[in-house]
Amino acid sequence: MRLLIACALLATTGCMETFSVGGSGITKIVTNPPGATARVEGFGECETPCTVSLDAPRNVTIAKAGYLAKRIRLEPGHSKVTVDLELAAPTADVESTQMPEL
Repeated sequence: MRLLIACALLATTGCMETFSVGGSGITKIVTNPPGATARVEGFGECETPCTVSLDAPRNVTIAKAGYLAKRIRLEPGHSKVTVDLELAAPTADVESTQMPEL
C-alpha cells in the first residue's frame, strides 16, 4: 500500500509527495517521460529510470528540460515510484503562423 500526501505548491519545484511502505531500502524511480534527472538529497543524482538505495527518508528533486520540476519524499521500503511530469507550458493549439514554410 502506498501513502501519498500532497502538499502546497512550491514556487519552482512543483508539488511535494511522500511515498512510503514497509520493506527493503531499494527504490526504483520511474518518470513519465523517462530521461529526467533525479537528485537524491545527500547521495547524488541519476537519470530515470534508476534505482536508489535508501537508509532513511530522503527528499528527491526530479527535473527535465521543458517540464515542471517535482519534489518528492521517499521513505525506505517503497519498491517503485512512478512520477508523471507536467509540461512547463502545455498547449493543445498549434499556431499556424509559427510553422515554417515547406
